[in-house]
Amino acid sequence: MNPQEREKNISGSGNPMTQEEFHAMMEEIRASNETQAKYARKQYQMSVLSALASFLALAVVCLACVWILPKVNQSLTDLNVIMSDLKVITSELAEADLAGMIADVENLITSSGDSMNEAMGKLNEIDIEKLNQAISNLSDAVEPLATFFNRFR
Repeated sequence: MNPQEREKNISGSGNPMTQEEFHAMMEEIRASNETQAKYARKQYQMSVLSALASFLALAVVCLACVWILPKVNQSLTDLNVIMSDLKVITSELAEADLAGMIADVENLITSSGDSMNEAMGKLNEIDIEKLNQAISNLSDAVEPLATFFNRFR
């Protein structure tokens, strides 16, 4: 292939390209390549920044899991214990005879009231004047003995 045919093939049209046009076109290609290289560097920097941010987010999530999961596990264990205790209490309440217990409490209150009334009746039967007289007589009888024994101290 001769040089003219080569220029035809380069230009893509049947018109031969001059050397200045060729240099201008090569300069445009070089400028375009530099722009592409500049954007490729920026894209690489953004990719690195994105990777670092992703790694940082992963690290934060992992640390949160290491810190939170044991507490969640302990809370779930406590919740299971509470639920089992609640089941026991519920079954005991279901088995309890509440009506019988209320009747027993009412009977206890009634019998306590009867006992209190009986005790109050016995206290009212006591003759306070006779009791005071008996205490006075006892005091008179014990006083000479007390003075006698006080002499030996």
